[in-house]
Amino acid sequence: MEELIGQHMKAQTGLQAIIYVRVSTDEQADKGYSLPTQLEACRNYAARLGLTVVAEFQEDCSGAIPFAERPEGKKVAMLLKRRDADAIIAYQVDRLSRDIVDLLAGVRDWLRSGIQVHAGDVGKIESELDIVLVIKGWQGSDERKKIIERCSRGRLGKAKSGKVVGNGTPPYGYRYTDGNLEIIESEAKIIRLVYQWYTLGDEDKKPLTAWKIAERLSQLRIETPAQRCKTRRRRVRPVWIWNYTFVLRMLSNETYAGVWYFGERIGKDGKGGFRPKDEQITVPVPAIVDRASWDLAQARREYNKRMSPRNAKEPYLLRKMVKCGECQYVMSGNTLKTKKKVHRYYRCSRSYFRNMGEDRCVKVRIHADALEEIVWNYVLGVVKNAKKFERALRKAQKEELESLEPKRELLTTLLEQISETEKEASEIGEALKRVPRGGVVEKNLMADMQRVEKLYAERIERREKLQEELGSIKYTEEKIKAAMQFRENVALGMENATFEDKRHNLEILNTEVVIKDRKAVVKCLIPAKPGEFDLHTFQNAAQAKPHPSHNGETPRPVGHTSRRAPSCRATA
Repeated sequence: MEELIGQHMKAQTGLQAIIYVRVSTDEQADKGYSLPTQLEACRNYAARLGLTVVAEFQEDCSGAIPFAERPEGKKVAMLLKRRDADAIIAYQVDRLSRDIVDLLAGVRDWLRSGIQVHAGDVGKIESELDIVLVIKGWQGSDERKKIIERCSRGRLGKAKSGKVVGNGTPPYGYRYTDGNLEIIESEAKIIRLVYQWYTLGDEDKKPLTAWKIAERLSQLRIETPAQRCKTRRRRVRPVWIWNYTFVLRMLSNETYAGVWYFGERIGKDGKGGFRPKDEQITVPVPAIVDRASWDLAQARREYNKRMSPRNAKEPYLLRKMVKCGECQYVMSGNTLKTKKKVHRYYRCSRSYFRNMGEDRCVKVRIHADALEEIVWNYVLGVVKNAKKFERALRKAQKEELESLEPKRELLTTLLEQISETEKEASEIGEALKRVPRGGVVEKNLMADMQRVEKLYAERIERREKLQEELGSIKYTEEKIKAAMQFRENVALGMENATFEDKRHNLEILNTEVVIKDRKAVVKCLIPAKPGEFDLHTFQNAAQAKPHPSHNGETPRPVGHTSRRAPSCRATA
């Protein structure tokens, strides 16, 4: 039969064919589908049928990728579309595609345009509905699923054994080496510098934003990840320009703190979303930055999100720091402009609600100038008084030590119980050596041993937890000394601080203000007694210096109907 087909094809002179061969790494290793083997078989097939081979295309890629999206597949599709060839020859059907839908659709389009389709395991294909073609296509799709399952199982096994499953480009600062990540020290220095700039600040001791860090790295002409990868994608910026989004990804990547995650994304190409962290597999890797620096960067990122000034139209010193004590919503800046004056207030965000299923907050607005002056004077007083500051730290240290005393006593008792459990386990082990095998006594002793092992594991876990809690003391002598130095640094220049300096210091001190029942409660990072201030009237704000945005005029008091004498009494 094959001889008859060959004679018929030889009679059709002038038919030109394209040979297409494909292999993926696992198939070449497992089945011997090497590219030279496939090419030789396809050439022999073309010679038997009298077809003239005008081009040969070979590539190493997955059969799951649609034919027209492969680098060489695109070229083949273009040649056939231009009718530069009359036929296509593949080693087997699954070389064209392992997706049965893509396979049948492609064959159908070629046949309808007059292109002959040949495969070594099927021969000449006359119709996309050919039963042999359908069966072979189904087998290819089934094999594809098995390959995916094998690969997934292999990657999962490697991750569980503590290996890094290399997939694509390694994180900046690392290279893949024998199932692990190896630090590239020249790049690691850049990463540490980025974390330092972001959390502790530059030479002026002011933390930089991701945008400023990217700008600084670009000015220094430090090699970018794009230059290292030497990618050929079309770019809208020079390769030496750092992208601030990459800096943000660098600051949020826990790999730099020594933890690499496997199974972050769900489904093909991550289209199923992200898995929760507790469902991912963690693999320890060499750390470039310490855990404290990474945690500080995350706290800074969260704080920057909360304090982002992108929507602020007027400079509000306490933006995102003031909270409504009634409904726990943040009080946002609110500006009212008249022909001659600009009035600034802090107003509960919930007061803006309209038809959203929640009641509006109807609490009165707080005059911004008065509140900002009160808060700044409180913080200034706390920071400037070194003795009071140290007294507060010592008091907090004493309270912390007293609160930990019950845990110390519990740890002592637990250590004694662990010692008793070890002694009991030793006695059971000695008894097991002396009793006959397979008897009732041995069975009871084994049951006792299992009970003791379970009890021992529980006590060890409790011991580790207690030791961790006792080890994370907040007010150690070293930390108190560091806090005193921090206070001294913050206090410098606070007397004549600019608006930007005030804002920066309030952010560092994590200042919080709660407004409730016409009172403002102010607290900050420093362990001092919170300040509580009475806000019955805002007349004192008129005596404050006008805000830069007020055009040199002091706003009159508004937002309160009281006619009492001016007062802004501090009760703390």
